[in-house]
Amino acid sequence: MPILLKLLLRHLVMGIAAGWVTLGMLLFVNIGGLRTVLFGASDPILALILLAFGFTITFGSLAMGAAIMTLPYGGDHGKGGGLKIDNIMTRLKQGLPKIEADRDLVPVPAKHKS
Repeated sequence: MPILLKLLLRHLVMGIAAGWVTLGMLLFVNIGGLRTVLFGASDPILALILLAFGFTITFGSLAMGAAIMTLPYGGDHGKGGGLKIDNIMTRLKQGLPKIEADRDLVPVPAKHKS
C-alpha cells in the first residue's frame, strides 16, 4: 500500500474517532438540549446515525486535510518555486542569519488624483 494512502487512512480513522468522541461528549453534557431532542424524536436511531455521519465526514476530512497540509515539501518533486524546507533546515543548522528576500524593497512615490 502506498505511504500516502496509509497516511490518509490513519488520519481518517483518528478524525472519525475524534468526531465520535466529540458527539458522545455533546450528548453526555446535553448542550442545548441536544440529547433530549435526539432521543425524543420518533426515530432516535436514525437521527443518531445521521448525526454520527455528519461528524464522521466533518472530522475525518478535517484530519485528512491537516495531514496533507502539514506534509514537508522539498527535494526534486517538481518545478514548484519557493524556498524548500530542506534548504531552511540546512541554513538553520549552520547558524546563518535569517533568510532574506532576493531584492531590497524600494519605496515608490504615489501621486494623489485630483
